[in-house]
Amino acid sequence: MNNAQKRTLRRIIIEAALLLLLLPLQARAAEYKCTAELPVEVRTSGAATAERFTITLTPEDGAPAPAADTVRVKGSGTASFTGLTYTAPGDYRYTVRQCAGGTAHMTYDATVYTVTVRVTNQPNGGLGAEIWATGGSSEKTGLLLFQNRYDPPAAPTPTPAPAKTTPVPAHPAPKPALPQTADPMPVTLLAALAVLSAGGLMGLYYNKYGRKERK
Repeated sequence: MNNAQKRTLRRIIIEAALLLLLLPLQARAAEYKCTAELPVEVRTSGAATAERFTITLTPEDGAPAPAADTVRVKGSGTASFTGLTYTAPGDYRYTVRQCAGGTAHMTYDATVYTVTVRVTNQPNGGLGAEIWATGGSSEKTGLLLFQNRYDPPAAPTPTPAPAKTTPVPAHPAPKPALPQTADPMPVTLLAALAVLSAGGLMGLYYNKYGRKERK
């Protein structure tokens, strides 16, 4: 075996030894991590709505970011923040809130959750995650719940129809009653008037023509 062959063989042996040393480290690095996801739920009371509610997640103090920092839920339903990957033990914190929309008569849940992901070493040599949240109170919860309420507008009060009034017919003034021919008093009165009128006419005639004859 010449010197060139010896050098080649020595290089192969060294590379193989390095590969054997690196394999356990690579396997351990691949196992020494964990993933987590944060589920959220939206409940809407009142009339049904087709609105898509927006929930955001903000990492605090350099915590690993999710695959997407925004999820949307249509009406009532659930969604999850995924892709959270951790490679070291520690407490990682996030802020989760709902963005208020613009639907009229809709009350949006303004709860702000502080989420803690606690990553710890596991007996098998890997990592594990424990998740809890606080929001609106100091009590821990595992449910990120947003409760919205839709209050439909009150029906307008109908305007009452005007009351119907029956027109009262006008009563004409009573006409003076004519004397009835069957009434004996008016007939006697009329006869007396006729006699007086005739006597007056006769007196005028006598005065006019009787005096002429005497002359």
